[in-house]
Amino acid sequence: MIIKKMKLCAQLLLLFCILLTKAMAADSLPPWLEQVQKQKNVKPEAMLQLMLDHQAEYGGLPDPVKVVWHNELSQLYDALGRHRDQLKEAQNGLSLAGENKTKARAELFYSLGFALEEQREYARAGELYRKGLALAEELKDEQLIIDGLLNKAAIQAEDNNMETAMKTLKEAYQRAVKLNNKESLAAVNAELGLMYAALMSDEEARSLLQESYRLYDELGWEKYKVWVWYNLAETYRYQDKHEQALQIFDQMLKTALRAEDPVQIYYASLGLASVHTKLKKFDAAVAYMEQADKYLSQLQSDFQLSEHHLEKAMIYRALGQTGLALQQVDLAAEKLGNKSNMSERFYKLHFDHMRSRLYADTNEFEKAYRTLDTFVSDFLSLQDEQRELQVQKLRLEFDAERQLARNELLQKDNELQALRLQEIEQKRQNQWLWIALLGSTSLVLLVVLLWQLRRRKPQPTA
Repeated sequence: MIIKKMKLCAQLLLLFCILLTKAMAADSLPPWLEQVQKQKNVKPEAMLQLMLDHQAEYGGLPDPVKVVWHNELSQLYDALGRHRDQLKEAQNGLSLAGENKTKARAELFYSLGFALEEQREYARAGELYRKGLALAEELKDEQLIIDGLLNKAAIQAEDNNMETAMKTLKEAYQRAVKLNNKESLAAVNAELGLMYAALMSDEEARSLLQESYRLYDELGWEKYKVWVWYNLAETYRYQDKHEQALQIFDQMLKTALRAEDPVQIYYASLGLASVHTKLKKFDAAVAYMEQADKYLSQLQSDFQLSEHHLEKAMIYRALGQTGLALQQVDLAAEKLGNKSNMSERFYKLHFDHMRSRLYADTNEFEKAYRTLDTFVSDFLSLQDEQRELQVQKLRLEFDAERQLARNELLQKDNELQALRLQEIEQKRQNQWLWIALLGSTSLVLLVVLLWQLRRRKPQPTA
């Protein structure tokens, strides 16, 4: 009988182990998806093709694995500059993730935020970055927290809160040094380098970006190395350091051509065209712009397409081809359409400003004046609106701080009331204790007294 029971227990235990193994296997990643996770930054094109080769398996995957699928795909599209596809995959992944507290969900918040940032949707991007960072902190994942701080700093810098952004980046740097993770250190050095370059601290910027480049080189992340170049070259271009910008853009173009990377070929060509325009080397500018045109279909951002046409308008104006320049301005405005976030509305001012200059070039001064008047009016209106938004933001922050102070006072008052009630209860208990003690003492004294009285009672005589 005992042996039979032992056999039954063993069978039940075996069945339980099998079921548990199957349950764990159901949410485990297929080997090819694990390969994508490991090699996505080294071979993004090959890993994208590997995922597409397994597209037919998607329907049979459990939801947690589907979330990882969308997360990895969105990151691959990010690396390849396909931000519209990145946005779509991140949205799909978040819709499946629900409220699950996982690393993949935090990364999807970051990925969707970056895709929106590329579309200049900074407010929405900032909100997603905050959600991702909060989840990373809840998960206590240090590398995810560092990524979140970098995203946070980017939005702070976009809002011209440079001092706050620098503090955030320094916190990220300290965490990355403590973590001693190459990936995090490379990313933090790159962002800090750009910040120092924007603040005109050239030596610090160059040192940080070179360190970032070295770390990405050790990791084998070629595309990230090239983007470090591009960002540094763009910074030099805005600072009118043309020779440094030309040198880096040219190096970037050669690398991109060897790698046959159409997105990076486009950006390198556009950068070279822009710098040559500033140097008044218009033949070279036109040649590089024509090369960039060949890869225009690779862009998935309306803002980037608009920027491309405005850059062409500047070149045509420099060449004296006013009609072609006006066509390009119209195309630039058409690409942005009716988008109404604050950043894009400020960017749209460039269109009327360029039109007014083009009208003046052709002696159409009345048109130039009217267009310039519209430009000034819109500019002042946007400034007033931006100031009002800043006032509202300050008011909301003040209200939030005041409410927080009220909540703290209320909490302290509740704690004080609780202490008072506890004290009253303690006093009541002490009173009952003393009453009980007094009663017990009285009872003992009464017993003793009765005993003594009984002892003293006279004995009857015989």
